[in-house]
Amino acid sequence: MLLKCLAATSSSYTTASNSLLVFVSSSLSSPAKTKFLPSLSRFSVKHSCFFSQTRPRIAVNKPSMNLLNRLGFGSTRAPENMDSSIPQGPDDDIPAPGQQFAQFGAGCFWGVELTFQRVPGVTKTEVGYTQGLVHNPTYEDVCSGTTNHSEVVRIQYDPKACSYETLLDVFWARHDPTTLNRQGNDVGTQYRSGIYYYTPEQEKAAKESLEQQQKQLNRKIVTEILPAKKFYRAEEHHQQYLEKGGRFGSKQSAAKGCNDPIRCYG
Repeated sequence: MLLKCLAATSSSYTTASNSLLVFVSSSLSSPAKTKFLPSLSRFSVKHSCFFSQTRPRIAVNKPSMNLLNRLGFGSTRAPENMDSSIPQGPDDDIPAPGQQFAQFGAGCFWGVELTFQRVPGVTKTEVGYTQGLVHNPTYEDVCSGTTNHSEVVRIQYDPKACSYETLLDVFWARHDPTTLNRQGNDVGTQYRSGIYYYTPEQEKAAKESLEQQQKQLNRKIVTEILPAKKFYRAEEHHQQYLEKGGRFGSKQSAAKGCNDPIRCYG
């Protein structure tokens, strides 16, 4: 760390105030990664460092606990957020009358959501997090790889207009179910392949569908089939992300039956 202090003259002391730029080589995730954290704290020096014979008075604004927590020091989470019994409980939300829920994880949830938005009979989609160990996770929490959450799309559909088997077909076609914790360039446990069922009928259909898919593939399917657990809706800007324009502001159609290629990031 380098702190520059400037003196106006050698006979009088002046006040100098500089910003500190801290380069932190992080060994928490990978020795090769370096994080640049501008303005971690600010030092207000009351005397010249070069000419004062007394210790300079330094006022330090401490970095926020959120930043310290990211660096591995302490936690700002409330005790109830660390209670894994809450996120490991069932999804107790109730679909609209006449609708049913389905839930799938197939990599980054942006493109998966748009795929299901286009399916006739699907009346609502939401992206979110599930199957984890932390209550009320944020996107940053999930991306840290420490909460065990999966990025998923929760679907409401009209079973009279769209069968669960149709949704399963869309799910298999959307992603590669043989890559563990990875879809393309997206790597991490949050991108794992998963079918999360709400009823015994959905469980049975999912397992039978997996068996049929396995017969068509040379590599082993790693898709997990588990009961649907508490669903945490993702932050609003993630909802219908690609339809709204995505990263580059180029909107993509969510019209029913649309077959336009999906650009995963917008």
